[in-house]
Amino acid sequence: MLVVDGLGLSGKTKALVDLAIGLDRSRFEPCVVCFRTEGSPLAAQLHDRGVPLEQVPIEERLSIANLWRMIRVIRRLRPDIVHCYNPRAMLYGGLAARVLGIRAVVGSLSAFACMVPDRSRAFLPQQLITATRRNRLRNRFVAGLVRRLAVVSQRLGEEFCEFNGIATSRLRLVPYGVPIGEPAASPVRASSRAQLRAQFGLAAQDIVVGSVGRLVEQKDYPTQLRGFATAWRTEPRLMMILIGEGPLRSELESLAGSLGIASRIRFLGYRSDVVRLFHAMDIFALASKFEPFGIAILEAKANGVPILSSAVNEIPDILSHGKCGRLFEASSAEGFSQALIDLIRDPAGTLNMAAEAYREAEVKHSLKSMIESYQCLYDEIYAETHV
Repeated sequence: MLVVDGLGLSGKTKALVDLAIGLDRSRFEPCVVCFRTEGSPLAAQLHDRGVPLEQVPIEERLSIANLWRMIRVIRRLRPDIVHCYNPRAMLYGGLAARVLGIRAVVGSLSAFACMVPDRSRAFLPQQLITATRRNRLRNRFVAGLVRRLAVVSQRLGEEFCEFNGIATSRLRLVPYGVPIGEPAASPVRASSRAQLRAQFGLAAQDIVVGSVGRLVEQKDYPTQLRGFATAWRTEPRLMMILIGEGPLRSELESLAGSLGIASRIRFLGYRSDVVRLFHAMDIFALASKFEPFGIAILEAKANGVPILSSAVNEIPDILSHGKCGRLFEASSAEGFSQALIDLIRDPAGTLNMAAEAYREAEVKHSLKSMIESYQCLYDEIYAETHV
C-alpha cells in the first residue's frame, strides 16, 4: 500500500505513480491510498494500468477521526507492506499500521520535505515542512513509526535528520528515477522531432529552447523570457516552447508581447506526453529561484537534451557542477542570455555535454533502478518483520 496526501503534479507523486505501475506484478500487488485526488491526471494513469486507488478524506487538523479512517481502509485492504510518502502520510499510515500490527512500514521523503529552512521564501505554495517546532516534533515522531526512511538525496536526508533529531541510521538513499529515452541520433527520435516541429509550427532550422513546469513564481519564467528576448536579438533562429499550466500564464503571455517575442513563444499548457516533447528541443531551460531537486532536469538528461539551468539547491550536483549542463546565476536574465548564446556558439561542446548527461542518467537516474531499489527495500523489511 502506497500512501500519499494528494496526487497533484510533483516529483514526489510522479515517482510514486511510476513505482506503483512499474512494480513486478509477479511479486507485488500495488494499491494507492491518497487523501485527495484533485482531479489529477496521475489518477487516470493508475486507473489505466490497473492499480487500485482509494481516497481517504483526511482533514488538515490532527484528529482521531483521521486515524480511524486510515485504520478502516488498511484493515479492509490488509497490505503486507505500508509505504508512506512524506510526514503527514507517515503519521496516519504509520500509526494505523502500528495499531493493526503491521510492522513492515517504509517512509519516503521528497526533496521538498527534507528542506531545512534557511530563509523566508514567500513564493512557495506552502511553508517548509521543517519550519516550526511543532513540525519538528511531528517529524521525529513519525520517523519512529517506519523501519526505513528513503530519501532522494543523501545530503538532504542527513540535514533533515540533524535538524529534527533523528538517527541517520534510518536513512536509505533511493534517488528519483525517470524513463531513459531514445539516444539523440536514433531514427525514431528524428522522426518524432520532425512531426512535433510541424505540429507546433517550428521550422527545421529553428533553435528550440524548451521548459517543463508549472507557470508559477518559483519557476521564474519572467527572467527566462527576458533572457531569451536578449539572446534572440543576437540569434534570430531562437524559438521557445513552454510546457505546463499555472496562474501566471496570462501575465507571461503579456510579458512576451511587451518584449516583442510573442511570435517566438509557444505556450503548450499541460501535456501528458512530456517525455516525447523533449525530442523537439535543442536546449532544455530551467530558471527556477528554488528547486528542491528538479525532476524535469533528470528527464532532460535522460533524453540527451543540452541543459541550461539556474544554479539553485541540488541542481549543480545533478549537473555534476557544469559537466552535464550549463549553469547560470538565478534571477539573472543577463546570465541566462549569455549562457544560452554560449551553448549555441559551441555546438560540439554542447553535444558532448548532453551525451555525458545521457550516460550519467543511465547509471544514476533510471526508473528501472529506482523500482529495483524499492523492491529490494520491501524484501528487506518484509524479511525483518516476518521471522
